[in-house]
Amino acid sequence: MKKRVLKTVVSSALCLSMILSITACSESANGSADNDPEVTTNAQYEPLLNHVKSLTDKVDSSIKVEKKIRWLSHWAIDETQASTELFKTVYGIPEEGDTSYGNDANNIFDYIKVDYQARYDQLGKMVVSGQSPDIFQFEIINYPYTAWKNLFQPIDQYIDFSDPAWDPTRDVMKMFEWGGKNYCAITVVGLDQLLWYRKSVIAENGLNDPYELYKAGNWNWNTFLEMCDKFSDPDNNKFCIDGWQVPDRIVSTTGVPFIGIEGGKLKSNLYNADIERAMSTVIDTLYKENYRYPRHELNGWSQNVMNWVTGDTLFYATLSNAIKDEFQPYFKRYKWEEDEVFCVPFPKDPQSDKYYHTAKIDSFMLCDGAPNTAGFTAWTQCVLATQYDEETAAIGRDKLKTDYLGYSDAILDFLDELQYGGVLTPVFDFKAGIGQDIVDGSTVQNPVDCLTQIPYLNCLDSDGNPATFTTLRAANEGIIDSRLSEINASVGG
Repeated sequence: MKKRVLKTVVSSALCLSMILSITACSESANGSADNDPEVTTNAQYEPLLNHVKSLTDKVDSSIKVEKKIRWLSHWAIDETQASTELFKTVYGIPEEGDTSYGNDANNIFDYIKVDYQARYDQLGKMVVSGQSPDIFQFEIINYPYTAWKNLFQPIDQYIDFSDPAWDPTRDVMKMFEWGGKNYCAITVVGLDQLLWYRKSVIAENGLNDPYELYKAGNWNWNTFLEMCDKFSDPDNNKFCIDGWQVPDRIVSTTGVPFIGIEGGKLKSNLYNADIERAMSTVIDTLYKENYRYPRHELNGWSQNVMNWVTGDTLFYATLSNAIKDEFQPYFKRYKWEEDEVFCVPFPKDPQSDKYYHTAKIDSFMLCDGAPNTAGFTAWTQCVLATQYDEETAAIGRDKLKTDYLGYSDAILDFLDELQYGGVLTPVFDFKAGIGQDIVDGSTVQNPVDCLTQIPYLNCLDSDGNPATFTTLRAANEGIIDSRLSEINASVGG
């Protein structure tokens, strides 16, 4: 691939995913409205919307979309973004739709609002009753279980994946094939959680800048733990790392998921030597040396971003759009310098041949029995067409720098590099997607999450006894293996 084309892919996907993509509004980290994303009007996006007209040749205009696209979710899709404007330009605004939830006649989506906790129950009821919505957001925490339960249908007959436009994500889509079929039209492979740090805190504590270690090819488990050892002072409330699912993401740097998909079937790697090594070295050390922020003891099981803001937690693990969605109030309140906040990936496994890292995907699932497959196909093409466009990317990047504090060229270039510079090899773990009856997110005692969370936090097992990864694996592997066998049996072979 030529360098110029690569830069197009990099900048476009990153900026769109951070400022224009289809995402739910995140809750305020401190429970107040001052952390909400800023409201942007259509007029402010006029340069982008005008440019969208030049992208019409990238989609199939012969598709006839007669109905609004029924979208079931706890959040409404932004109808002012590039992909929706492209849809309206090419296909018009479908007339038929429901106004029960205040849907605008000028919208292309028929938004069906549902409470977050009830979203899958509602989807199941609608599918069974023949009232299926058209699309639903992809969530790896419920895949492939939801495909196995026939809540979604394969999309190969609706999407031409041989089109070169799918080249950037084709290899990743193979990793999500279930029973030899595609369920996920993956338009972009995005960055998952990164380790965010404050440069002034690093300097004040006499530590090497993690980004400089990364550039020197020396950001790995060893240098990470050495830094933790120098910074840690739990007696004075100084810890090294906080965030959700930290141990799982560290294990992923081995390149081995706890549960992967191979040959269209789920495969357990619970006895993989690399996973055992990660658990017995890094995770055990984080617990035994009290490096990790003990959120179960100090903060009601919740993350404590303020401990990081005040310089008492060294690394805060959160998503790549954190500057925009989480850190803005602190840039304003503490008048941080533009380059105060930076990030690095999770540290590399020193024994791995590649820099493995968890990734996330943006995709819409086609619901089983969806009546508007034409709408799904047209919408997917519009999303894809606006992801990889150089001018759209430049507009998006300028908006980030204008509208939010902390977006220097240095951090934007680095996020570009991480997302599509060929540095990170994506890892996807499907351990959460084998059924919420087994992976109950309300407790760390469930058969899957207990494997990492209990050793990391030094909790007791379900019987109130001290536990290790080895003992927890022995106690829960039967439940996990039984479910994998049950799901795999449905695809034959």
